[in-house]
Amino acid sequence: MKPHRLLTPVLGATLLLGACRMGDVTGNLARNAVGGGRGAGDVIAAAVTGITDTYEQMNVKFSPEQEYYLGRGVAAHAIATYGLDPDESRQAYVRKIGAAIVEAAPRIRSTYGGYHFAVLNSPTPNGISGPGGFILITRGALDLARSEDEVAAVLAHEIAHVSLQHGEAVIRAGNIWKSQFGALGRVVGAAGGGGKFESTMATIFADVTTGFTRQLADQGYGSDLEYKADLEGTYILYDAGYDASSIQKYLKALPDRPTTAWQAHPESADRAQHLAAAATQWGGPFDGGAGFAARLARFRRTLAVR
Repeated sequence: MKPHRLLTPVLGATLLLGACRMGDVTGNLARNAVGGGRGAGDVIAAAVTGITDTYEQMNVKFSPEQEYYLGRGVAAHAIATYGLDPDESRQAYVRKIGAAIVEAAPRIRSTYGGYHFAVLNSPTPNGISGPGGFILITRGALDLARSEDEVAAVLAHEIAHVSLQHGEAVIRAGNIWKSQFGALGRVVGAAGGGGKFESTMATIFADVTTGFTRQLADQGYGSDLEYKADLEGTYILYDAGYDASSIQKYLKALPDRPTTAWQAHPESADRAQHLAAAATQWGGPFDGGAGFAARLARFRRTLAVR
């Protein structure tokens, strides 16, 4: 689906703080990590009835509720590992940009719990996106940006992973899910109560979120999904009124990973090259540069960039 820009130049130069369900990740996670405050039954919440129906549904795809609880667990694990950037001005700025993008880009898939944004306290440029709408970027990723449009680029890339359901694809392809889902099937087949099913589900979701978060930190989503998120993120930026070439520009400034742990992650130069045609077709200012100039000034005021 081709992008279509809805914003006027005036709207493109402002931040939309609209009606979509936004939240700060800290508030959502301070009370709990994986299972939720209402118990293990939260992780199997779905529009189905009975253990067998829930199991069969999960064999096809996660429900929106299950996506949410998986994503919340991923975010909780990432925050426990890296901590949150203590600078509230950074946190608020990223939340506002994320809200503006989600509000303005109709191509973004809605989620059960809305979208939530936060900045992790790590100097390494990176982003982690959990299923269901949890978007975390590092302080290092924010520091590498040279404009608000490039901050939006990092967020749009991670939003694209969520919207395209890349997290579910990676989880289902992983050994943890494959082995433990088989064990869950044996619980379903055994006579007995649903309590065993719920506790097994809680354990599986906890293990899956831990493994998934570690995989994202070590090697990302893999080349194919990273390329797809770059392209979809470019379209999202165009929809939202940002410079659609900003992902490509950001990638050109992003140093390649120095360790072999990122063998499954494409090099930044390759990703930038894959975006060349889309950046040329959809990128650049659409309002004579007035919106970009206003956003750049706001970026410099907020992040004290000279």
